[in-house]
Amino acid sequence: MINVDKNTFLDINLKAINKNYNIIKQIVGRKCIIAATVKADAYGLGADKVVNSLIKKGCKYFFVATTNEAIFLRKLNKKINIFILNGLITNELKLIHKHNLIPVINNLNQLRKIESYQKIKRNNQKIALHFDTGMSRLGFDKSETKLLVKNKSKLIKKSKVFLIMSHLACADDKKSKLNKIQLIKFDSIRSHFPNCLHSLSNSAGVLLGKKYHFDMVRPGISLYGGQCQKKEKLIYHEVVSLRAKLIQIREIYKGDTIGYGATFKAGSKMIIGTLGFGYADGFNRLFSNNFQIKLRNKTIKLVGRVSMDLITVDLTDIKSKKNIMNEEFEIIGGKYSINTVAKIIDTIPYEILTNLGKRYERRYISK
Repeated sequence: MINVDKNTFLDINLKAINKNYNIIKQIVGRKCIIAATVKADAYGLGADKVVNSLIKKGCKYFFVATTNEAIFLRKLNKKINIFILNGLITNELKLIHKHNLIPVINNLNQLRKIESYQKIKRNNQKIALHFDTGMSRLGFDKSETKLLVKNKSKLIKKSKVFLIMSHLACADDKKSKLNKIQLIKFDSIRSHFPNCLHSLSNSAGVLLGKKYHFDMVRPGISLYGGQCQKKEKLIYHEVVSLRAKLIQIREIYKGDTIGYGATFKAGSKMIIGTLGFGYADGFNRLFSNNFQIKLRNKTIKLVGRVSMDLITVDLTDIKSKKNIMNEEFEIIGGKYSINTVAKIIDTIPYEILTNLGKRYERRYISK
């Protein structure tokens, strides 16, 4: 059952995503493939709308985290290339084959499983191989890499290696020595797999320079307007705007307190407005008494704690309140981008985006 709250709105600018795609294309050049990372429902923005929009821009390659996410994309389009980053789960081989998906193989055990399966099916399944060059999370480790390179023809008989990849751990810091270490390691590994695509860079890696781009880059947060490098001059367009309408206005008086824990006490008569979203919608409790929103180009303070479904704001200095119940307050957007909002509570724009809940009415801007 869909129950949409008409008082809160998440505006998602598909045009801006397409513009960011074009910016990345200008950076990496025409010969480099841009594969959009759309895991976690396109970072919470709606994979169906985002993917269809990017397909129209010419994007043919997409990365997701899980098989379920991949199957969802396949139902949208039969021709795109879909990679599953989390690799191969035993019971998913039939689904991967059925939906023509490309699993990212992360270790020898996964490789052996898919090779055994293909001895029976004889389908020459496309695969990607992920090598760990410094992230220590997923991918063939040092000993497995050495074994695979030495025995490549024995270990890979039925599968078609379509892509070799690794993942940068510190690309958000241009000065990190690990970037070059990973680059050298990846360059060495890929030399043993000349007849396939090679990919190292995520959003931040795109900004490290041409030598990190290889055949394919895999941007995620940069497509959605997020800052991906420390001290980066932001070159990407904002994609999201979070807005809400009031659900109640009230007067309070000197000595009155607001919200759980009575963390705000009025020093004089005030006009307080209540907006219908809270931490259940991804608006962090750390914003309590520590956030500002906008109305009519004026800054309004959040007062009291963020509740599960509600926040309260100080409307005292707003002169005319005649039509205020029908006006939209801007919570994220403009001066308060996802990057600015993230810094307020010492987190990253990835977390701000992916935490935005499903109760907002999503309004897509495509023209």
